[in-house]
Amino acid sequence: MTIQLNSTLPERQPKRALMFSIRLTEVEQDEIETLAKRLKLPSSFMARHFILEAVQHHKNQMTQEAAVEA
Repeated sequence: MTIQLNSTLPERQPKRALMFSIRLTEVEQDEIETLAKRLKLPSSFMARHFILEAVQHHKNQMTQEAAVEA
């Protein structure tokens, strides 16, 4: 069975100066690295993309909830 990935990956960005460090289990790191290899992208790019995508999702959700409450 082939799984279709709907990628929302942004274009490459300029190099960044700040570092954000998180702890992962080996399994979590392997998951990110496996997907990154399949997409031919650096694992740090994938991790950053997913973190920023989650931030945007929750920001949008909070904005929508605030609009409903108003």
